[in-house]
Amino acid sequence: MAILLEILKVLADEARLRIVRALLQAELSVAELVQALNLPQSTVSRHLKPLKQVGLLSSRRDGTSVYYGRGPLFQEQDVQALLDNRINEVSFANEDSMRVEHVLEIRRRKNADFFDELAGKYQSLAAPGGGWDALAAGMAAGFSGKQVADLGCGEGELSIMVGRFAEHVTCIDQSQKMLDFVKERAQSMKIDHRFNFTQRDLNDLTLSEQSYDAVFISQSLHHVDDPEAVVKQAAFSLRKGGVLIILDLLRHEHEWTREQWADQWLGFEPSMISTWMNEAGLTVLSTEGLSGSVADLSVIMVVAKKEG
Repeated sequence: MAILLEILKVLADEARLRIVRALLQAELSVAELVQALNLPQSTVSRHLKPLKQVGLLSSRRDGTSVYYGRGPLFQEQDVQALLDNRINEVSFANEDSMRVEHVLEIRRRKNADFFDELAGKYQSLAAPGGGWDALAAGMAAGFSGKQVADLGCGEGELSIMVGRFAEHVTCIDQSQKMLDFVKERAQSMKIDHRFNFTQRDLNDLTLSEQSYDAVFISQSLHHVDDPEAVVKQAAFSLRKGGVLIILDLLRHEHEWTREQWADQWLGFEPSMISTWMNEAGLTVLSTEGLSGSVADLSVIMVVAKKEG
C-alpha cells in the first residue's frame, strides 16, 4: 500500500481530486469522465494512472471498455473518512456532480428507450432466461402460496409462470409498456388478482425488508449500473428462509450487445455473483450453467438462501 507522502503528492492536483470525487459518485469509463468533468481525454487518461498506482482508483475491463471506481485505499477507514468529508470542497464539485448524474441518466435512458421499443417483441430477440423454460416450469410449482418479486420482469415469462401458483407476485420494470404487456397476459389467464405492477428503474431500487419468500432477477443485472447494489436490495427484501434466484449471461466478449441490447455489462463470472450474495448475507445453494437462446451466449443460474 502506498505511503502517506505518495498519496498526498498524487492528490495535490485539482484535476485528480475532481476525478476521485466523480468516481466516488459512480463507476465511470474514460469517455464518461471526459464528458462529466469537461476535460480533454488526454488529461483524464494522464491522471488516472497515478491515482490507480497509489490505490485510490481501481479499474475493470469489460470488452473494449475500461471502467474506473474507488480503489483498495478506501478500505482504510481514515482515508475514506478524510475524502468523504472534504472531497466536495474541490472546485466545480456541484457542477461535476450534476454532470455525472447527467451521464448516468444517458445510460439509463438508453436502457429505457430500448425496452420501450422492444415491448411485445422481446421473445423474438432473446427468450427470457435464455432457454431454461423447462427448468423454470418445474420450479414454478414450488412457489405455491409464496410472496414473489420479479426484478426487471420484462415480458413476464417468469412472473406469469410463477403467478399460476404463488400467492402474490410483484413485477418491477423500468418500462411501463413491458408492465402493461405482462398485465394483459395475466388478465387473459384470469390470474391478474395475484399481481402488483411497479414501474421502477433498478438503478434506483428500494425494497422493504423481509417482504418476499423469493426474488427473481432474470436477464436484468447486465443492464444496471451497479448490479451488486441490486443484489443487496434483493437480499434485504427476503424473509428468513427466502431464496434469491439470478439468471444472467455468462461472461462474454460480444461488444455488439451494448448497442443492440443496451447491455451495460458483458455478462458475469459465477464467482462474482456468488461473492455479492455472500456479502449480502446469503448462502449460495447452487450455480449452474444453462444453454442460451443465442449462439456463444451461455446463461448462469445462481441460487442463494437467507438463513434463519
